[in-house]
Amino acid sequence: MNNKFFIILLLFAFFATFLRFFLNNIFFISFLGSFIYGFVFPRTIVKAKKVILLSGFCSCLTSFSGFIYFLYQLILQSYYLKLFLYLNFFIIANLIIMYIGFFVSRKMT
Repeated sequence: MNNKFFIILLLFAFFATFLRFFLNNIFFISFLGSFIYGFVFPRTIVKAKKVILLSGFCSCLTSFSGFIYFLYQLILQSYYLKLFLYLNFFIIANLIIMYIGFFVSRKMT
C-alpha cells in the first residue's frame, strides 16, 4: 500500500462522513450503504478500489454507532417493543436492500 492509496481512502471516508452529516437520516443512510455494498461486492474491480469503496466510503457512511445510539435512546425511554421491532426491521430490510444491490449489479454484468 502506498501513500496515494491512503490519501484516496481518507478522501472517500471524509466524503462519506460529510454526506452522512448532511443527510442525517439513519435509515436512509443505512439503506443507501447496504445497496452500494451489495452493488460493489460482486463486481470484478481492482482490489484497492473495492477496499476504498467498501471500507472507506460505505463503512463511514453507514456508521453502526448511529444506529446503536438510536436503539439506546429507545432503551432509555423503556420502549422495548419498539426496540425489538426496529432492530428486526432494520436488519431484515438492510439484508433485502443489499441483495437488491447485488441483484442489480449482477444484471448489469
